[in-house]
Amino acid sequence: MNMTLALVTLLLIIGGLAVGQTAVDSKETGFAGHDVLLPCPCSDEHNKLLWQKDEIVVNIYPQDEIDKDSIDQSYKDRTWLFQNKEKRNCSLLLLDLSVTDSGVYTCYPLVSVGEGIWTKKLFSVNLTVSDHNKTEHSEQARDQNGTKPDTNVSVGVLILIVMLILAVGLLLTLLIRRRHLKNTNTTSDSPSDPMIVCRQLA
Repeated sequence: MNMTLALVTLLLIIGGLAVGQTAVDSKETGFAGHDVLLPCPCSDEHNKLLWQKDEIVVNIYPQDEIDKDSIDQSYKDRTWLFQNKEKRNCSLLLLDLSVTDSGVYTCYPLVSVGEGIWTKKLFSVNLTVSDHNKTEHSEQARDQNGTKPDTNVSVGVLILIVMLILAVGLLLTLLIRRRHLKNTNTTSDSPSDPMIVCRQLA
C-alpha cells in the first residue's frame, strides 16, 4: 500500500502543473485564524479520497498509519473530512487558516482497478486567505483618508448645533423678557391707574 500511495502521489506531482493551468471549479476566501470549508461534491462509489494543495498531501480518507505519514506536517490536526459520515460529501474543512494556506486545493477520488489505483481530478478550489489584522488596519486607514465619515467631525458638528440651539433659546428668552418689561412700563403709565386718576382729580 505504501508503494501504491507513493506512486499515486508521484503521478499527482507530475500532473500538478496541469492543475494550475486548468480552470478551478470554485473560489473561496478565508481569513487568517478562522476556518474555511472547501466544497467537493462526490458520489458514494469513492471508497478512498485524497486532498492535495499543489503537490502537498493535505488529507486522505480513510487513513492508516502509512497514510498519516504521507500528510504534510503543516496540515496535521488542521483538517476534517465529511466522507466518514456523508458518503456524497467529500468537502474539506480547513482549520486555523494562515496566509500561507492560499493556493489551489484539489480533491482526487482513488479507485482500485485490479491491482492498481486509478485517479482523476474530482474538484478543485482556489483558496485566498487574507490577513484579518491587515484588513482592519486598511479599513482604519481608509476611514482616516475620508472615505468614511470621521467620528470626530460628527461630534464637532453635533456640539455646534447644540450651542446654536442654546444661543437661539437665550436670545428668545431675552426678547420675551424685554417685551414683558415694556408692557409692564406701558401699563403703569396708563390713565386708568387709580393713583394717576386721584392726582388728576386733586
